[in-house]
Amino acid sequence: MTAAPSTNTSDVTAPPVLPVPVLVAAMERSGLALAVLDADGRLVHVTHGLTRMLGVSAEDLLGQHRLQWWLGLSVVLLPEAEWHGHDDRDAHDDLTPAQRAVLSGAMPTGLDVLSAIRSGDLDVDVDVARSDGQLLVAHVHASATGDAGGGAVLVVRDVTVERATRQQLRTLLARQDAVIAASPDTIYRINLPQRVVEWTNAGPASLLGLPSADGDVALDAIHPDDAPGVVRALECLGGAGAGEIVECTYRVVDGYGGDRWVHTRSTVSDRSAVGIPVRVVGIAQDLTETITTMDALAGSERRFHEIFARGPVGMLLFGLEGWVSEVNDALCTFWERDTAELIGAPAGQFLDPAGPTEGARPSAEERDEHARAAAELEALVSGAVEVVHRERRYELPSGKVVWGQISLSLTSSSSGEPAFLAFVEDVTARKREAEQLEHAALHDPLTGLPNRAKAEDQLRTAISRTRRRGGGCAVLFVDLDHFKDVNDNLGHAAGDALLADVADRLRGLLRAGDMAARIGGDEFVLVCEDVADAKALSSIADRVCERLSIPVDLGIRTVTVSASIGAARTDGELGPEELLRAADRAMYRAKAAGRACWRAA
Repeated sequence: MTAAPSTNTSDVTAPPVLPVPVLVAAMERSGLALAVLDADGRLVHVTHGLTRMLGVSAEDLLGQHRLQWWLGLSVVLLPEAEWHGHDDRDAHDDLTPAQRAVLSGAMPTGLDVLSAIRSGDLDVDVDVARSDGQLLVAHVHASATGDAGGGAVLVVRDVTVERATRQQLRTLLARQDAVIAASPDTIYRINLPQRVVEWTNAGPASLLGLPSADGDVALDAIHPDDAPGVVRALECLGGAGAGEIVECTYRVVDGYGGDRWVHTRSTVSDRSAVGIPVRVVGIAQDLTETITTMDALAGSERRFHEIFARGPVGMLLFGLEGWVSEVNDALCTFWERDTAELIGAPAGQFLDPAGPTEGARPSAEERDEHARAAAELEALVSGAVEVVHRERRYELPSGKVVWGQISLSLTSSSSGEPAFLAFVEDVTARKREAEQLEHAALHDPLTGLPNRAKAEDQLRTAISRTRRRGGGCAVLFVDLDHFKDVNDNLGHAAGDALLADVADRLRGLLRAGDMAARIGGDEFVLVCEDVADAKALSSIADRVCERLSIPVDLGIRTVTVSASIGAARTDGELGPEELLRAADRAMYRAKAAGRACWRAA
């Protein structure tokens, strides 16, 4: 009979303790930036990760009492107006008064750090100076070693890029908040299933005549005659497509029995997991004064022309035959033209979508836009729509470029004949702000090249055109060889300079209609249209290899870079994701072939 196994705890073997050399080797392989202080505050061990970060040798650091790379606490303090909604106003709010007093000076000694951690571990952001003069921001975690020696371990992490990214985000959010705050209109968000106003920039939701999300009943109620129109607008939003704008003009009854006219423009902002609209955002304008004024002017030709002439927004009147009959001073000022230049001119020259440059044939897209503009005028005449909105870019005689928002409606001339009235509002500032935000969202801030999202959109367009017109399009996936060595040996500033130089070289290789994009790290993508065959693809890839395989002056040193390139072409049978994957796989074959070359998919 087999004896039961012994349960005597004295038989249990204690887990093995790793030798110190093994632990040290593991820390080195991890790449962490670590430093160890003894009980006297002297540096007794540093890892290669720390020496690379600081750009100095271990011999220069060991034995120091004073941490000369530590320039002092790095504190982010923003004005209260910029701070709303952010969570890292001061990176050291959790320091005790004693810790802050010990570390507030620049270049503390090791004893300072030991004193600061007596009451517990320390987490601080520190301004750091590399040996080459470059300034970094590092996060330092200091804790006691826990042995009888009484020393400390410092874990140092470079957070320079992270800090810069947070600052850029704060700037973008502050700019967005400023645009919303400066808007003269009411901006709102509506919960569509509950039909309540969740937020407005103007405080109470009563202007819209809908209840607010907090349960308060709106002070205003929608006029009974206009309530069906509001219901239809909400129903339209419930089935609206991406980017679709739903407009509605209606009255709300205030607490004194008076009416206020409201015009809303809404679009879907949030959808459920199955694509059903759940929230909408929009802009509401109080048109009471405008509509009251228009009603008062009905039937009074003299007063109409007085407002037309003195209005702050550009206006023009033209008949069904298309010739301009009247313009106001505001429009002449906006367009930098005299009245004589505009009266009798074809209105389409100024109001239709811009055509091709002189002598050029219109593209298919331009022909489609002009056909759509003509159809919109026919819809106004037939009564199918009441207002048509457009935007157009204008190049003025002075060379200045401006944007105008055009609102077209049907009215009558002084003789009673049908005519078109156009309002032309200067929206240049708003357009440029939107373009800047769009550019920031679709471009890499370091190189200025389009980012991955922009490149994928360009590739989808290129493949779509290839399927319609024939021919071919191609993707070149470019990965720099040994780029990590530049970052490790010369610093991130040199690496950034190298990436900017590569971006400039790629720009110089582009043909009309091609695009170069940085999709992350040291990876770039070229999207090329009209690549007829494999021979044309080979010619492009050879030029890219040749252009990238030359010395680059980085200021502190000249380095020779090269790239491994994967090239893939399609006649339209491959989708964007498939083409990118094919080019990526080909790039890895180029690396396996020895780098500094290209391979086709």
